[in-house]
This record gives sequence, structure tokens and C-alpha cells, in this order.
Amino acid sequence: MNNYYIRQLSNDQYYLLGMDYNSILNYIHELEDESLIQLNSGELIIDQLLVAGNGKNRFISCIFSHGKIDLSTAKNIYGTKEYKTLSSHILKEHYKELQYSILTNSQLNLIREGQVV
Repeated sequence: MNNYYIRQLSNDQYYLLGMDYNSILNYIHELEDESLIQLNSGELIIDQLLVAGNGKNRFISCIFSHGKIDLSTAKNIYGTKEYKTLSSHILKEHYKELQYSILTNSQLNLIREGQVV
């Protein structure tokens, strides 16, 4: 399993899901080398469910431009149903790796059943 999942949502919005318990700061240079980050600029939506849990610090947003993520622009944001659905879908595909995560049993069951967390 990779440490993160990244994809483009729209012309200037990109989505990042941390796939382990580490902060994205642990692999910021690897992220900045990703082709989506190198070749574009816009807003990076980060889902930290496996790091911060399902609380107010779950989603953050920051600006990036052509290979540089500007962490000084980071702010907490409201996680839309679209973001949560995408995360749940991705995590369902990696359900076995979530056994020892910080997720509760009820959250794991929701993911296993294809429900939104």
C-alpha cells in the first residue's frame, strides 16, 4: 500500500488521502515530486482520517504550484460528502491494511460495507 493516494478533482483542485498513520510532512518531498503536483497549480485537499480521526482536523487545504506545496496556506476545511465518499471508496479497497489503524470498529464496519465515514 502506498503512503498516500492523489488525484485531480477539477481544473485547479486536487485530492490527497493519507493511507497510513503518518503526517504528509513525512513524505512532503515525495509528494512534491508527483507529476500532478509538478505540472499543475491549485488547491490540495488533504484527508487525514488515518492520522487525525474523523473530527474537525480531518480535512485541510493548502495551495501548491508547480512542485511546491505551500504549507503556510494550510487551513482546516469542511469535508464535503464528495470527499468523504471518495475516501471511503479508496479505503474499502485497502480494508485489510486498516486493521491496526486509529479507526473505530464502527468506522471500519462502515468502510467495509461501502458506507461513508
